Amino acid sequence: MLDQIVKTLSWIREKSFFIVVQRTFVMLMPIATIGAFFQVLKNGIFSPDSLIYNIFNFDSVMSDQFWNIGNAVSTGMVRVTLGMFGIYVAYFAAVQTARLYRKDATMAGVAAVIVITFCAFLSGADSEKEIQALIYSRVLNINGILFAIIIGYFVGQIFHFFGKDHVHIKNENYNTIRHRAWNTFIPTLISIVGGLILGLVIYYFKIKLMDSLYLKGLISSLHNSNDLKVIVPVTILATLLWWAGIGYPLQSMITTSNSAAAMANMNAALRHGSASVPYKYLGSSLVQAYGWMGNACIALSLIVVILLFTHEKDLEKIAKMNIFQVAFGSTQGLTIGLPIILNPLYLLPVVFIPAINELIAAAAISMKIIVPSVYPVLRGTPGILISFFGSNGNWSCFIFTILLFILDILILLPAIVIGQRINLELIKHGK
Repeated sequence: MLDQIVKTLSWIREKSFFIVVQRTFVMLMPIATIGAFFQVLKNGIFSPDSLIYNIFNFDSVMSDQFWNIGNAVSTGMVRVTLGMFGIYVAYFAAVQTARLYRKDATMAGVAAVIVITFCAFLSGADSEKEIQALIYSRVLNINGILFAIIIGYFVGQIFHFFGKDHVHIKNENYNTIRHRAWNTFIPTLISIVGGLILGLVIYYFKIKLMDSLYLKGLISSLHNSNDLKVIVPVTILATLLWWAGIGYPLQSMITTSNSAAAMANMNAALRHGSASVPYKYLGSSLVQAYGWMGNACIALSLIVVILLFTHEKDLEKIAKMNIFQVAFGSTQGLTIGLPIILNPLYLLPVVFIPAINELIAAAAISMKIIVPSVYPVLRGTPGILISFFGSNGNWSCFIFTILLFILDILILLPAIVIGQRINLELIKHGK
């Protein structure tokens, strides 16, 4: 059975699309890791509503000048790394695809950048400040990289079918460069025309990419629902989209909700205690405290598994570089570096672990082993502590979360073992 799983996943990994995805994300690991680090600084140290800011009383200790500089630097770095990550993904996806077929990778990458930035621009062209609409485009954000990877891959395929073979020359002269430029003219033109058509479709039909009202409605229904038959399927769908490269629904799910149900729970807890709240299985608190543990259930569990049970130095380096960021909720460096996103190896555990956590937590709440998490939690709170603070310091919730975290580690362990066997299989075949 295990051998068949390894063979199937190895066969999938050998397909050109997944080869491109793996190579692109691994190449971009440093940018994602640096961006995640500055995101922790922005959300944790330079945000008045963060846990670290309040614990160390930065409002009194930190000067206004230092805060302004730190906030500007951290915000700027997050925007040019994670906020524009789609540009880098589109470029390298096109480069890696073209290289698979021995085409001019550099021009393929440039063409992909033109296509995705044009689509991002037209997607927000109704904005009064169009340049800002491009810079803040959800299409280019790391939470919307599925569109970027598809753009890059298809531009690379255009170079595959319409471009001429290219052999890298170390020292190119003027005539060689001119000849190279003419060889890439046709595939570049086709790519840009294709991007022009796609952009006009986006503009004409007023398509707001990565901003679906349907997805917003789903998340709203989860935040306000007390029904596990709604909460669990929506969690699975949002997690599946996150694995596929669309992280906006999940990002909305794991943030604190100000819904009427959440306020009713908090008011009831203040009067009678957390055990007496009207919405014991409220989706927003169940997902945040137990389902995803503020991004800890997958990312932090994987770091523990990698550091304790693997002997691959590259994986260990990635895990160690991202411990700090993941502990405070910024997982991008790890999810891109391994990678987890669009990696068939992690599909089943990533999709079902949060749902399993929610079901177990709901059962524990119904048996009064733990109490619901009803109080607002400060930004940057480590995921394992969310239930503890959200229940006003209930130690049963903290111990339960630790046990749930250990369960997540055990569920993820087979994926790492299978991943090591797949790597050995690919190395054996020279891939």
